[in-house]
Amino acid sequence: MDRRRAWYCPREAPFLGLWASIGNGQTGCQHKSFMGWIKRFYPGTGDHQLSLRQVQTVSEGSLSTLLRLQQFADSSLPIGSAAHSFGIESLVDAGRLTAEGLEAFLRDYLAEAGKLEAAYCFASCELARAAPSETVIVEWLRWNTELAARKLARESREGSAAMGRRFLQLAAHVSGAEFLLRVSAQIAESSAEVHLAACFGLVAGSLGLDSRLAAAAYLQQSLTTLVGCCQRLLPLGQTRAQEILWALKPYILDAVERGRAIPAARASCFTPLLDVASSRHANLYSRLFMS
Repeated sequence: MDRRRAWYCPREAPFLGLWASIGNGQTGCQHKSFMGWIKRFYPGTGDHQLSLRQVQTVSEGSLSTLLRLQQFADSSLPIGSAAHSFGIESLVDAGRLTAEGLEAFLRDYLAEAGKLEAAYCFASCELARAAPSETVIVEWLRWNTELAARKLARESREGSAAMGRRFLQLAAHVSGAEFLLRVSAQIAESSAEVHLAACFGLVAGSLGLDSRLAAAAYLQQSLTTLVGCCQRLLPLGQTRAQEILWALKPYILDAVERGRAIPAARASCFTPLLDVASSRHANLYSRLFMS
């Protein structure tokens, strides 16, 4: 066996054993959810067919693409995300958000704003995967205009646009992808407003990434950034911050599934408290963040 694949054996053996028992009818219906997750992570398999060879066979190209995704999904990417709280600073200042209520707040955030942004990230990724062309760029710019109209607070809208533009420029420069370089140049010439969620999806699609994976990675990046902001605004320790991020993983997946289920233009988002707080941010007596 290739040594590069050997580490998969002990790690996956318990799962493969359970899968085999399911396939032989030795387990009850309580494993249905487990089967669903296995099929999601190993697509293309039959109802009860998953061989050890299938699990071990991970191409170097796929691993390389995932490593690139990890780099672009890093919350410390130099795109200015640390300078924006998107209204959270105003909520903390008004006493509307505490460390104890942060996890519940972020769950609701994912259900509304997270679903909306996941929808545009997913759609942008699908668009870039299908046919990267001039027609695609025109359609994608129209989606960005739609997304901008849904961001009511000026500071948050401008922050999202600034981060999106910087992310696209950075991804095009680092990757050297012809399509991304062309889009980035066109954006620079026209001064069009592009937003981070749509830019992340477009970049992921140009790399050939799965659209659900791209949307989930984007939401993970966004949440990590927001939790980092909260650590500067609230008495929130590093361990508790990681616990919150860990607990929110199922809600990220749920937001992705709900966002991809309908066209992005029909995705709803109702966050009045956050919108009002974002609009009031410019009038705070003192501020740590630009939005």
